[in-house]
Amino acid sequence: MLVLNGSEDLIAALEELLADSGFQTRGVRVQDVIRGPLDFATLVRETAPAVIVYDISVPFDLSWHAFQKLAANPAAAGIPFVLTTTNREGAQEYTGPEVIELLLKPYDIDQFTRAVTQAVTRGTAAAGAR
Repeated sequence: MLVLNGSEDLIAALEELLADSGFQTRGVRVQDVIRGPLDFATLVRETAPAVIVYDISVPFDLSWHAFQKLAANPAAAGIPFVLTTTNREGAQEYTGPEVIELLLKPYDIDQFTRAVTQAVTRGTAAAGAR
């Protein structure tokens, strides 16, 4: 599991939550992937995530375009994304074939872990069908 978020506190909380649910998780600040020093393709190869959790944060347009760039990276091919956002108005725009789930904040813990589990299941099924 790979968690990309702008908040170090939220990354730590999500890592703990996902670990408690049985997922091996690595969280990184999305800024470190978009602007460096981390290379997204290398990060994906090293972590081999079943799912990528990505937060579409303020400014929403920049965050959405960064997500599209990451999702289009060949290293992410076939890996489902679970998106989180507070942008209720833009939520419709954030769906598509590469997005398994979109959670509008605030979401509860059970809703989050259920979405991640479903994304893992769907991603595994899709990989088996290829």
